[in-house]
Amino acid sequence: MSAFLIKDVRIFDGDNTIEHGSVLVKDGKIAQVSSSPIAFEGPTFSRPGHTLLPGLIDAHIHANGGSPVALPQSLRFGVTTVCDMHNEYHNVEKLRRQVEGGDCADLKTTSFAATIDMGWPVPIVMMHDKSEETLTEVATWPKLVTPEDGRRYVQDRLKENVDYIKLMHESGAIMGTEFNKPSLELQKAIIDEAHKAGLRVVAHSLALSDTLEILGAGVDGMAHTFVDQPPTEELLAAYKRYNAHCNPTLATLASATTEGKELQEKFAHDPRVQHLIGEEERHRLCQCMSFASKFRVEHSFETVRQLKNAGIDIVW
Repeated sequence: MSAFLIKDVRIFDGDNTIEHGSVLVKDGKIAQVSSSPIAFEGPTFSRPGHTLLPGLIDAHIHANGGSPVALPQSLRFGVTTVCDMHNEYHNVEKLRRQVEGGDCADLKTTSFAATIDMGWPVPIVMMHDKSEETLTEVATWPKLVTPEDGRRYVQDRLKENVDYIKLMHESGAIMGTEFNKPSLELQKAIIDEAHKAGLRVVAHSLALSDTLEILGAGVDGMAHTFVDQPPTEELLAAYKRYNAHCNPTLATLASATTEGKELQEKFAHDPRVQHLIGEEERHRLCQCMSFASKFRVEHSFETVRQLKNAGIDIVW
């Protein structure tokens, strides 16, 4: 369908609302938006009582194993682009082939994140799944040590046509333990090499101290916020200094503290979405990760409030 018109619909463009409007699409692009009727002879869809908005971007997913469910399911919920934040390259190839087939969300990817031996997320993955299949996948992950390893890692990702680089900077404090954590020397080497190649760098950290360290190394954004303590002035200054963005993943962190359980159950059993998700996905949505149950997700909420008030970009 090269052109079509949607009319009699409420339109929200991200900033402004048209209560009764029309949108004309030509050659896959929005050609006209109007609060008045648009003259058009061709396929026309009248949708009173509905709201039309731009496709959403999910800035943090994990299509584990190259799941064939992830991208079509995302599209069913209005998400037209997803950002996968760590996956084996052969699974990335599988997902890219799926995108070429259509009827699913577009994919942005880092391929393999910059992992180290027994660093995040290896311990948490092994805690939940020690199957032979999972062990085989984990064995393919990078085991970076030196700055030169980091530079080679970036060059390998460039060969895979990645869209950004993902760092793992996790001490284990969130779980009351201690994980192997990459050295700042290694992280800075990766960041510098990525920036030379024109790639942005985001980082995983779930504790305030780890977040401050990796922001100080010069990352472009955080793939989470934290729950272990309230935000500080030092944090706000670090975000501002490097013009970094934050993808807070509040639902994930509420699952980690278990405080999101009631809301997860509510969404999973909402009658409006029963035809959009399968039984396995519904069951998974009701489960809590529970690895940070001694902390409060309110720290994450307050961090987002303060970052937003400080003019920091919040990416959902």
